Amino acid sequence: MSNWYRLMFALVLVPFLVLGAGFGSKSLLHVQTASTLKAQRLDAGTNLRFFTKAGEFLGGSKPANFTQANYWDVQNNIVLSYGIAEHFDVSAQLRLYQDVHRDGAQFFNPAEYNIPDDLFLQFKAGSFAVASDKVHLGALAEFRLPTGDVHNYPFEPYTAGGFEFGFGGLFSYYNDPFINERDFSFHASVEYYFYNDAGKELYDSRVIGTIEQDGNSTSLNYGVGFSYPTEMFDLNLELFGLTFMSEPDSFAFSREDFMYVTPSIRYKPNWRFNFDLGMDIRLSSDEDTSDPRASFSGQNLDIPNYVSWRMTLGVGVVLTRGTDSFKGVDSKADVKEKVDFYQRLLKEREKTRSIEEELRRLKREREQAEKELEELRQLLEEEN
Repeated sequence: MSNWYRLMFALVLVPFLVLGAGFGSKSLLHVQTASTLKAQRLDAGTNLRFFTKAGEFLGGSKPANFTQANYWDVQNNIVLSYGIAEHFDVSAQLRLYQDVHRDGAQFFNPAEYNIPDDLFLQFKAGSFAVASDKVHLGALAEFRLPTGDVHNYPFEPYTAGGFEFGFGGLFSYYNDPFINERDFSFHASVEYYFYNDAGKELYDSRVIGTIEQDGNSTSLNYGVGFSYPTEMFDLNLELFGLTFMSEPDSFAFSREDFMYVTPSIRYKPNWRFNFDLGMDIRLSSDEDTSDPRASFSGQNLDIPNYVSWRMTLGVGVVLTRGTDSFKGVDSKADVKEKVDFYQRLLKEREKTRSIEEELRRLKREREQAEKELEELRQLLEEEN
């Protein structure tokens, strides 16, 4: 087997054997942090996301020819993230595979799955520290390039095949300002997203013809996340969702607002590897506002436009650590960063030591004042 085929085999097989990583840079499964990779650091990741459900008939009488079908939504991604310079990094995610099918038969026609699907690019500026370095602020710009052949999938967030882009702000709070990953942290993000979908084909059938999107859709994407680290594991909890500012056409799938909560666990056997396992649980309703004629599962089945749950499995690996690790000295930048780190640590300790000395002085003065007050009381009692 040639090296090329070995590489392709590994890219396809690895996501099925290991656990998950988020989309690029320093991220939870869904919520971006306001921190960036250090210069020259290169990270890679891959994940597998899937959902399955048996379609149950809704109604009083089930047709004699009704056959229960299992519905699947499967997605596989690979991600690369690189620290361009201090405060700036870039990430690229290729969706290797996207498929929605029913018992082995794809919707609409057998060709409607993407290998590969779309390409995602993300540029992030962050790690701008304030409030004694406990708070990090950042911003990001995201782009979706429609390299796949099929769009407007059921179960998945809306896309119609336009060149999509979004801009957002990021906020992170780290309880440990020196080594962020050593104590709990909180993260929040908000993003304006433009789908650029005017005139894009949404639906095509011999019965009603071709339906195109009328006007451009926009949405507000948001997320908050909490992470509690231990020596070997990170325990994470995220809440994320989407609110349309301009809704897609009624022939679009997944045109409703949604909200999910995601508990996840990240296993960190060493600084180079991390493994994630998480489950998305839908909090929003299963309302279906798409035109009934565009139903992908039939009007009498209990299949909503958004999945009620979804598993994420994958792996992340640090390919080159750049200046992001204190495990060795590889360059002058590493030396400078070490010096800066320990100088900050000594300054904080000196501040703490000064505060402790001041508290001890105040305590001594209070004890002296109490002693003098007691002596005055005794004198007053003797005079009376």
